[in-house]
Amino acid sequence: MKPASRNIVKTGGGVDVAFAVVVLASYFATFSAIPQVTVADIFLMIILGCGYIAIGTYGYRFCAQSGRLSLLLAYFAVQIPLGGLIVYLGKGAGFNALILLPLAAHSVVLLAGIWMVVVNTAIILAYVFSMLLFANDPATIWSGMPTFLAGQVFIVFFTHLAVSEQSARTEVERLISELEDANQRLRQYALQIEELAITKERNRLAREIHDGLGHHLTTIYMQIQAAIAVMDTNPQRTRAILIKAQNQTQAALVDVRDSVASLRSLPDEHLPLPERLGNLLKGSELAGISPKLTIMGTPRDLSPQAQLTIFRAVQEGLSNAVKHAQATSVWVTLDYTPEHAVQLTIRDNGVGAEQMDKGFGLMGLRERVSLLKGNFNISTQKGQGFSIEIEVPE
Repeated sequence: MKPASRNIVKTGGGVDVAFAVVVLASYFATFSAIPQVTVADIFLMIILGCGYIAIGTYGYRFCAQSGRLSLLLAYFAVQIPLGGLIVYLGKGAGFNALILLPLAAHSVVLLAGIWMVVVNTAIILAYVFSMLLFANDPATIWSGMPTFLAGQVFIVFFTHLAVSEQSARTEVERLISELEDANQRLRQYALQIEELAITKERNRLAREIHDGLGHHLTTIYMQIQAAIAVMDTNPQRTRAILIKAQNQTQAALVDVRDSVASLRSLPDEHLPLPERLGNLLKGSELAGISPKLTIMGTPRDLSPQAQLTIFRAVQEGLSNAVKHAQATSVWVTLDYTPEHAVQLTIRDNGVGAEQMDKGFGLMGLRERVSLLKGNFNISTQKGQGFSIEIEVPE
């Protein structure tokens, strides 16, 4: 059992020396003032004094380090009667009751609350009984009582101040150590957050460049191929295709500038999302794709992140249809009917695949949807086309 809520003051040479000095001073005062004393009494007092000092140093240190209330009380149960016996043998000469006062300091250090009061009361009783045994005169006891009580109160008060000061210093040192640890952890967290922010921004830029510039370059490539195919037989159609490729190149340049400028906006960002998707699908017609856009429900405003994710998803679907699927038709359905969400389906009639090779575009698209806490699904079978389904919150 340990005393509750008590900070034990560190023990060491200084405390032990102080205890021994007080005891020796009491002995010198006793031997210089005692009127009659036998050799046996002197020998017994020396033996008891050595035991009192030994217990007051080594016993005190052991009990203080253990902190067990039973040991602490046992310490005072031994020392108080032993000190009272020394006072009795010294017959109060030279105010040898001084020998009991270090125990008052120990009570403040080792105990708290009611137990400290009990021990100090026992010290007073030990003084009274010791004086009463050899003097048998209450007047003698009362004449020395004020001095003894004054000394006891003085020691208890200033020891309590010392204990409080050391406890406060220990608490400050603990708080400083915890603050240093917290600052170190904050520095580590700041570095981790900085690294994550850099990685996140790199991934975002990579997605934007792939989804934006990659789509434009794919469309331009297919348009140039179409122009080459009809160049000898239909110059007018070739010219029209090249003009559209030129316009697509200008759009690509704008997209690249926007990407370099942290991609704050898209060229037609002010347009409603269905109209932006319609313009996007028209650009794929000359690449050999027949697109169809279906709007379900009543269009409503979406967050910029949701609009950008849907726009990039359609770009990725068209790019895959042109580059990999060998598709001739793409069906895009934008469904506003779900509450607090919007669904997008992109389906083509391409060759499909038995195994899906998730390239960077699909991986970036999945990351976009995941950041919005949406749902992402792709499906394909050989000869049955390719399908992308996403759902994102408003």
